[in-house]
Amino acid sequence: MMNLSLEQQIVNLLTAKNWQISTAESCTGGLIVATLINASGASKVLSESYVTYSETAKRKILGVKKETLNKYSVYSKEVAQEMAEGLVKITHANICISVTGEAENEQNICKCYYCIIINNKIYLEDVEFIGLRNEVRVFQTRHILKRIYDLLERI
Repeated sequence: MMNLSLEQQIVNLLTAKNWQISTAESCTGGLIVATLINASGASKVLSESYVTYSETAKRKILGVKKETLNKYSVYSKEVAQEMAEGLVKITHANICISVTGEAENEQNICKCYYCIIINNKIYLEDVEFIGLRNEVRVFQTRHILKRIYDLLERI
């Protein structure tokens, strides 16, 4: 049997479940949804996605509260959760993914905060990566897609 890419495996699982997936991306800049689109059949499972890079976009599109941004900063689990919850309200997709974080700093350490909501169950996590800006975006994307695949395998 041919080895399938991670994104193809995710699309296949979603297709079998007749589920939809949506993303709200900040620091990954749309790379998660772009990677999913590489898979055959993605149009059957991809609902809609947003790149909400600015705080204004997070507030306007996803409904992230100004108070949350002020209290925890844009780089926080709290903001990631509000992004994903806002995405659920907009798309009603079975799986909603949000990601926010710092793409770079002086030490090339990126702290990434992401939230995956699967049929109203919340998975809120953070992870660190070391690398240059575009390397980190790829690392984040692969990590989150792997996490989604692992969660889907268990459901």
